[in-house]
Amino acid sequence: MQNEFKCEPITVITPTALMSPVVHGGRAKCLQRLVRLDMPVPETVALSFDAVHEIAIGKMPDMAAVLVPFGDAPLLSVRPSSQDPDWGGPGAILNIGMNNARHAVMSTQMGEKAATALYLRFVRAFAVHVSRLDPDAFDIPEKEDRGTLTHMLEAYEYETDEPFPQDVAVQLAEVLRSMARAWDGTTARLLRQAKGAPADAGLGLVVQAMALGVGQGECGSGVIQFVDGATGLPQITGRYLGQSQGRAALGGADGAIYLTKDERGPSLEELRPKLFAELVAHGALCRKKLREEMQIEFTIENNTLRILDAVRVQRASRASVRIAVALAEDKIIPREEAVMRVEPTALSSLLHRQVDPTAKRDRIVTGIAASPGAASGRIVLTASEAQASAARGEACVLVRRETTPEDIRGMHAAAAVLTMRGGVTSHAAVIG
Repeated sequence: MQNEFKCEPITVITPTALMSPVVHGGRAKCLQRLVRLDMPVPETVALSFDAVHEIAIGKMPDMAAVLVPFGDAPLLSVRPSSQDPDWGGPGAILNIGMNNARHAVMSTQMGEKAATALYLRFVRAFAVHVSRLDPDAFDIPEKEDRGTLTHMLEAYEYETDEPFPQDVAVQLAEVLRSMARAWDGTTARLLRQAKGAPADAGLGLVVQAMALGVGQGECGSGVIQFVDGATGLPQITGRYLGQSQGRAALGGADGAIYLTKDERGPSLEELRPKLFAELVAHGALCRKKLREEMQIEFTIENNTLRILDAVRVQRASRASVRIAVALAEDKIIPREEAVMRVEPTALSSLLHRQVDPTAKRDRIVTGIAASPGAASGRIVLTASEAQASAARGEACVLVRRETTPEDIRGMHAAAAVLTMRGGVTSHAAVIG
């Protein structure tokens, strides 16, 4: 199918561009759909699976052609675009194009502190993820000043025996080459095959103009979704962090605020009600036109909203059913499609008891769930105690360091089994 679909290796994403998820990946195609909906998506160029494969084997595209849509001295980001978003891909690289000259210009525009922070983060990302240098040598200290930047640039030159690249075309080419080769690595191949991807699955790359989340006026970044991923019920969730980029708001950073009004702290709805209303409108439009509940990644740059990406909301089995039913009831998708959207494997977990995701709880330990469902009961430490508990009609949870075949009677008697050792292929997990 991919060979029959005629396309250019480098495609500017416009409403009428010839694009397909089997050629450019799901992220690139979704961005085109957002552009068609007149959402404020920054200028974006998509590289096809074939183009990325050529990059991986050393055949670089015409970098001038890639850069033309972005004008002079651009700042760019690169993100992966696999056919199925669940297959993953290399991490995004931001602020490509930062160099000494751009740092000087931006220092006068937005202040030296903000410009230095951008440059530092790009140097570290380039050193660690592109040049594959020791990350310990590029840790960013709390004090982000010109001295720290000079030290990091010197560390890069010391480790590589060459100055940090200043040409945006060189920087972008190295980023593209690194991400293309990472996709073809053995570990990446095994990970995506475990998620159901074919061995020869292709990767597209998306080059996008940076929407700076730092600078003058209201600036920041955040993520928003409109349903609860655990229950599937309508609920606006996400966070926003001023003077930040990417998904920093979700990393537990100090200063991240809520999106809707919340008694626990300030919110974007209170801080910038018009921008919040725009986000909500974009979310409703995505649901109606993309026929799916989407999580939207956004940036605010000097009081202007930019939509960077939209992905399908990650959801539990119960939420998957509820979302499909809601979309059908709202006549966004037909009932037959709603049924087909629920994975058969989800039915098993739906038939088991569940813990109310909204209930308060005291979490003592966390571990690997080897089987679906939930259980409650008194803790017992031996198989004989589990049998005695069952004889009295009392539910119990058998807790062992690790189980042996001799524990089988206690395992059958207990409502659940918890072990300190082992994984999803250990004795207790297999029996469970």
